[in-house]
Amino acid sequence: MGFGRDVLAAFAGHGDRVAMVSGRDQITYAQALIQIDHLAANFSALGIRPGDRVGLAMIGNIDVVLSILACWKLGATVSIADFRAPRSQRAQFARDFVLTLILESRSPPGDDVYPGVAFQDDWKHTSPAPYSGAPGDDSNPAFLMFSSGTTGDPKGYLQSHAALAGRVTGRRRGLTGTVMRLLTPMVMSYSATRHQVFSYLRHGGTVNFFPPLFTPSELIEGLLSFQASGTALPPPVITRLVREVGERSTRLLPDLAVLFSIGGPATVEDKLAAYRNLSPGYRINYASSLTGGITTLSGADVLAKPGTAGRPFADVRVEILDADGRVLGKGESGLIKAWTPTMVSAVVSAGNKPFVDPKVMGDGWGIPGDIGFVDDDGFLTIVDREADMIVRGGVNVAPQELEKLIRTHPKVRDVAVAGFPDATMGQEIAAFIVADQASVAEFEAFLRANISPDRRPRDVRLVSSLPYSDNGKLLRRRLVETLSPAAAKP
Repeated sequence: MGFGRDVLAAFAGHGDRVAMVSGRDQITYAQALIQIDHLAANFSALGIRPGDRVGLAMIGNIDVVLSILACWKLGATVSIADFRAPRSQRAQFARDFVLTLILESRSPPGDDVYPGVAFQDDWKHTSPAPYSGAPGDDSNPAFLMFSSGTTGDPKGYLQSHAALAGRVTGRRRGLTGTVMRLLTPMVMSYSATRHQVFSYLRHGGTVNFFPPLFTPSELIEGLLSFQASGTALPPPVITRLVREVGERSTRLLPDLAVLFSIGGPATVEDKLAAYRNLSPGYRINYASSLTGGITTLSGADVLAKPGTAGRPFADVRVEILDADGRVLGKGESGLIKAWTPTMVSAVVSAGNKPFVDPKVMGDGWGIPGDIGFVDDDGFLTIVDREADMIVRGGVNVAPQELEKLIRTHPKVRDVAVAGFPDATMGQEIAAFIVADQASVAEFEAFLRANISPDRRPRDVRLVSSLPYSDNGKLLRRRLVETLSPAAAKP
């Protein structure tokens, strides 16, 4: 039985338990099954057939979950779009990746043409006839996922039902023995959110979709009042929480069995603060859309190795390669290669051409594009993104290494380093710093004292904030777009 059919069968066994909550709305598993049948019948009337790709761009997360299951019942592949995506982006995705239609809460303004259909709430309650067909063919992909696009145009990844099952059930840590109550303010367009949500629903839990706009105190109150046993939050949100809470003698959320940090790297300080002051269930996984989960850091390992990405999962093998593909030894930095049971089926390029790029993926293995090393204890440390690596005058400069050093300055609250084109050096280096009551001259002196000239940022800019995506990834490209060759100082 494939994952889609497995979830539908599980729903039938959970009956009148509350499955999902969103504000004042809630739905039981039994009610969800009825609404999924109605949606499947209405989607079929719209012309959705097995093997079709359907985009979902709806505001309500409950509607998104029900629509995913209805599409799977029809044997269709689902692609989740952020409901805030502009019309031009929807049109490009529909064209480049051949979406049969996009179900949307609203049609954004603009002249771009794409097969958009307004999602009707009545579809959940009435249909030409209740869907009576057998559950769909799980041999078609479950999802067409997209990368974050922070270093280039988003790539499409075809995720099979089998790979999805591995990512959902194989990482179900911290659920057994808990009340299984997940609260998340994250939208379903993020794969990490989907994996968490379906993990809880597959095993009869209750998912509370918290409003995406909130203050730290509101989120804390929501977690406590809902008696959440799990949540999944991006690093910037966890940063806000630890600053709100401060140092404590006891943890604020001791009953939160799982506090997942998702979507991007976290600082050492935030990892330690989250584990010590928020929840003993704090954990952060290193994962990619290509491979799924690779390593995890949790429990006592957070205290022992906070600067690392943790140990590989039991069913994952990691190697570090040099530029020629040779395997490096412990402590040597190179390209990360991982063997996982949750690899995507294929990468899809614009023009709807699935392919398996032998440079980045093969039989059970993938290369996410990150630079790192494995220490003597088997812990993986991420040095940088390969695509973010700055090459200045032939010298490779890892932005994250510079960022780590600059964060040691007591006035720095946040920092990002980026490269920009330079006619003489190939690339030059800029540092964007969020700081309290500091001057550019002060930081330039700090950089001169601590960084060798060939790696030192030539342009230092004080900014009020850094651009992050909603799932916590630094949008380095936006910083690069503010720079030009003329920005380099002589």
